[in-house]
Amino acid sequence: MAKIIFPGTKSESNKLSRLVNKGELNRIRQGIYTDAPLADIPELVINKWHELAAHLCPDAVASYRSAVELTPNEGRIYLVGDVPSRRYVHVGPWLTFDLSPGNSSLGTEPFLPHIMRSSLPRRLLENLSESRSHGSGRKTLGQPWVEEELCKILQRYGEPEINKIRDEARSMSKKLDLEAEFYQLDQVIGAILSSQTVEGTLTTDLAIAVARREPFDANRIDRFHSLADYLGKTEFRPASFEFNSAAWRNLSFFESYFSNFIEGTEFLIDEAEDIVFSGKIIKNRTADSHDIMAVYRLVHDHQEMLTVPEDPDHFLELLQSRHALMMEQRPEKNPGILKTQQNKAGNTVFVLPEDLTGTLTRGFEIYQALPPGMARAIFMQFLISECHPFDDGNGRLSRVFLNSELVSCDMCKIIVPTVARENYLNALRQSTREGYFRTLVRAFCQLQQYTASIPWMDYGEARETLESDKADQLPDAGLGIFNRKLRNFRIQLPN
Repeated sequence: MAKIIFPGTKSESNKLSRLVNKGELNRIRQGIYTDAPLADIPELVINKWHELAAHLCPDAVASYRSAVELTPNEGRIYLVGDVPSRRYVHVGPWLTFDLSPGNSSLGTEPFLPHIMRSSLPRRLLENLSESRSHGSGRKTLGQPWVEEELCKILQRYGEPEINKIRDEARSMSKKLDLEAEFYQLDQVIGAILSSQTVEGTLTTDLAIAVARREPFDANRIDRFHSLADYLGKTEFRPASFEFNSAAWRNLSFFESYFSNFIEGTEFLIDEAEDIVFSGKIIKNRTADSHDIMAVYRLVHDHQEMLTVPEDPDHFLELLQSRHALMMEQRPEKNPGILKTQQNKAGNTVFVLPEDLTGTLTRGFEIYQALPPGMARAIFMQFLISECHPFDDGNGRLSRVFLNSELVSCDMCKIIVPTVARENYLNALRQSTREGYFRTLVRAFCQLQQYTASIPWMDYGEARETLESDKADQLPDAGLGIFNRKLRNFRIQLPN
């Protein structure tokens, strides 16, 4: 790995200079050398800026936005140190240390062996300072960053931690000559804690929502905006569905069967037929049998499936009423009651209970800007899946809402058969963790076209087709055959 070399003595410096002349080393600037090739020096300087800062500006503290970002912005690192006036230390054309006079011992903390940075209370004060822009960069991150940082702390650690930060900032503000900044910080904290006026004080949607006791998950909202942007660029191939009572019944049966199977309620198709069409309860599996029947009744109700939310309140009402119907035989899962405890799947932590209503409401506003049909359907499924609003049943509920959006536009529903389970769940994980939506959108588009290709009018023919395509098999047993079938439904998607 390439390294930066600082000579400690005159003789060592002379030795390094000779190596430069031989082409065995390169000089970054006077008194600083590296064994990296010339082409790699810019990246090396940026990545190891802290080593250079410790050498060129000893005892200086990373401050302002640099104490937050810990990386150069527009080629600049902002430092505070014991110097008589502001000065600039250049490291070639790649990096500039912007060194301001100031206290380098009060309100600091280590973050690397080579250098200190401003502590959190000091960072908040510094980033409220007025600053001029240079190019497209600024020295400070401004009040919006301060508000969002305070909201994160409040949501994670509570009001006592915010008050502790305020007390520490107050005690150091005079010595740091940041008294005006503390006054501004105090106003912002008071507004967020609802002890002072919100209007005219707070600037970000998140802080205003927190102050009004309507907090939301800002990272999830960013993800929803990204999905909406992607869906807006996608051209969907229509797949219509002409209502017929027999076709609707048969499709609704397999919709319920596969949706439950995905969530671990596993039955043979023959057993599920007995439950739905004969009212039989499978021995020792009373609750599971009711799950199959409850989802079938919900998705078979054509009037219910034609209903899409009109506004945020109607959306919350639909979520709770549909969940109550779906989970009515599982009282321990709190049917129709929004979660009060955090839930997660694997490493994915879903929206916190206190942020749930605000996140659903703001997500619904993004949904409303999308065109009806496939775009809204996919968005709605992802919105519910990401928020996970109930203790259980969220996956099934998200797919009910997905298909309701399609039915309301006379489009074919989507079934996610057993064989596609892992592909579907992996696509959701990619969307959640990486913000990569192409796989999920492709999966839904292909599965809709596949669903539309099934001869639903005749139950026996529909089942025979699904079994022939291995749709009812586990992925290891049937995915190869099923994927060859899906290749008939290719779609062009944005990258």
